[in-house]
Amino acid sequence: MKVTGNIGKLIEFVVFSRIPKRTLAFYLLIAFFLGYLGYSTYAFSKASIREEFAYLSIFYLTSMVAVSPVNTRFGLVNKSDSDFLALLPFDDDKIITSLIIGSFLVSVIFLSIFTYWFIVALGILGIVVIPEYALISSTLPAVLYNLNNKKKILIDLVIVLWMVSALFHFPLSPLSMFYGYFEGYVLSFVLAFGVFFLALKKFNFSAYSNVVLSSEKGEVKEEISFKSSSPLVLTLVRNLRIIEIGGRVNWMGMSTFVSRRVSLWKVLLASSVVAVILYIALKVVSYAIGVISLSFYILFGGWLLMTLIASASFITEPLWLDLNVMTPVEFARYYLISKAVSVAVILSPFAVLFLISGYIGDAIGLLVFIPLSSIFMMSLYARYYQQRYNAPLNVSPMRFLIGLLSSIPLFPLLVLAFIDSLFPGFCILLIPALAVFYLLISMPFLVSSSYWESTVEKIVTSVT
Repeated sequence: MKVTGNIGKLIEFVVFSRIPKRTLAFYLLIAFFLGYLGYSTYAFSKASIREEFAYLSIFYLTSMVAVSPVNTRFGLVNKSDSDFLALLPFDDDKIITSLIIGSFLVSVIFLSIFTYWFIVALGILGIVVIPEYALISSTLPAVLYNLNNKKKILIDLVIVLWMVSALFHFPLSPLSMFYGYFEGYVLSFVLAFGVFFLALKKFNFSAYSNVVLSSEKGEVKEEISFKSSSPLVLTLVRNLRIIEIGGRVNWMGMSTFVSRRVSLWKVLLASSVVAVILYIALKVVSYAIGVISLSFYILFGGWLLMTLIASASFITEPLWLDLNVMTPVEFARYYLISKAVSVAVILSPFAVLFLISGYIGDAIGLLVFIPLSSIFMMSLYARYYQQRYNAPLNVSPMRFLIGLLSSIPLFPLLVLAFIDSLFPGFCILLIPALAVFYLLISMPFLVSSSYWESTVEKIVTSVT
């Protein structure tokens, strides 16, 4: 199909409404540099290093594809885009084609950032993975948009199991190319173009707008009874009943404001189920993944979940009510502590998994170090990483610096996972030093009055 004229303009609108030109140029520059670095180092990489990057690639690509169907709200088009496109004198076919192709191009640009992973794992053929999985993740929302959540989750589980079967060297997995099976490239290609043509045929823009954009899920509606007058207890009770996930979302280059409130027990139930499955994997099939890798990915997954919670911090908080009964630093202290406790509660099933498996260091990382990291990250986000509603996320020196700073607490966790798997005895000696590190980066935010006075002033006076 030749894309010219009006469709070309529509595609341009889709691309640049999701990713500003300056951010696009920054992504492409980073992708080119990392691709060249991966290509230069591939020949000198050890087999063990390539295997670890294969694990990383499978983990990320599976997560990306699994998330896309249940995030149709910002996977293809948001409400403002829908309202604008509906007024244009184009038929649905042109709008649908431009949305899918535009989302695909944005996904390619975003996924290119991970070029280094794919090239180190696969060599120069790793570049082929990018368009294949960009197409899959950008078209699945168009195929599954009119299904209810139960059916989406069921299809998601089938896709996830099919993709992760590559870890067990199943040649007919779409990701089996990471273990030397050429069938993986072919299956990924067939899957990508299969869902692409199905999306072009099945997707209905008007129905999508009505089903997805006009049917917001209700927030938690059950009443909470507060029986204490302590601000800390009140804040803790609320955050142990309801958890906010999301917030400043920049999925596949499309930035928007998404913050979902979920009953914490539902998140805890999900994490418990996953922990049981991982325990079985650790005991029964650990030969396929490796103890070190599984420990690494559990800690890394816990970190990612924490960042989703941290990203939603302060955005929907009614500060004008909170600050009537407490000072800014008191409010911040109670809020941050209660959020950190809720993070520890959600990750506790994985901590139990580590404890009964003999990995005490990893358990402490989940119950103590990640919650302390959340205090550090939420405090930085509150002041330096504010995001306006539905505003494109531009790259700026400050945002880039905050992104680097917020990743600092992650690296000691990854070192902890490695050491605890190989040298459990030495890990016990390392824990006090790590505890001091995480206390030093988080505690100052709980006592600094001047920081929170200026931060709260900035929040309440900013235009959102």
